[in-house]
Amino acid sequence: MATTITAGNATNGAAISSDGTGTLDIKTGTGAGTLALNINASQTVTLPGNLVVAGTATIGGQPAGGDYALNSYVAPATWTKPAGLKAVKVTVVGGGGNGGNSGTATPTAAGGAGGGGGGAGAAILYLDAPAIPGSPITITAGAGTNSFGPLASATGGSNGGAGGIPVAVGAGGAGGSGTVPSPGSSGQITFVGTSGTPGGAVVSLFGGGTGSSALFMGTYVIGGGPGANGSPNTIIGGGGLGAGQTTSPGARTGGTGAPGIVIVEEFY
Repeated sequence: MATTITAGNATNGAAISSDGTGTLDIKTGTGAGTLALNINASQTVTLPGNLVVAGTATIGGQPAGGDYALNSYVAPATWTKPAGLKAVKVTVVGGGGNGGNSGTATPTAAGGAGGGGGGAGAAILYLDAPAIPGSPITITAGAGTNSFGPLASATGGSNGGAGGIPVAVGAGGAGGSGTVPSPGSSGQITFVGTSGTPGGAVVSLFGGGTGSSALFMGTYVIGGGPGANGSPNTIIGGGGLGAGQTTSPGARTGGTGAPGIVIVEEFY
């Protein structure tokens, strides 16, 4: 039969001791019932020693003991501080600049190659939970400047310059930069993206190279060949490739820069 142990009064509790050789099972019901320990929500439990949990302990709706969650955003969104959160690490990378065009639609002369788009800047911010606003934080992610509310942002790379007539080459776009307006509770760091390279000289007939983002470094690539459009960049925050020098009338288009990203790492 089941046994109930009742504390005598508010001063004297019920003590259960062991000789150190056995295991105390606290169950619901009789027989081989489910192991359980139910504590009135209005009470406080004090453990003077160490608590060893064989399974998973859940506190405040989140698993306890160094749990981790990763969220990434490539489009606008909102983020709200979860219950039980201890800290976050936020990484923001802006979008890459577009590659420059070459030539124009009307002149009969050849046009110089477009410059490569600049790579995006980046910012990394670490915040303890008490320093994080309780209201939803707006996330801006995609092309151009990306941000995690007002706490961290990274500008996109600048567009590459257009190739002029007759054979002037376009300048490379400047790299973006990261910004953390208010220092984090534990630390922050910012990065500057690389600039795109200028359009190729008349003897090369190639477009400009592309700038790499501050955190995601891509291999340098020559832009569009003679009379070709520049290719888009597919590496996060990288600049687009400049269009190739035109050898016949007509404009050529530079490649688009790659979008940026916002990464929120949650620690519990």
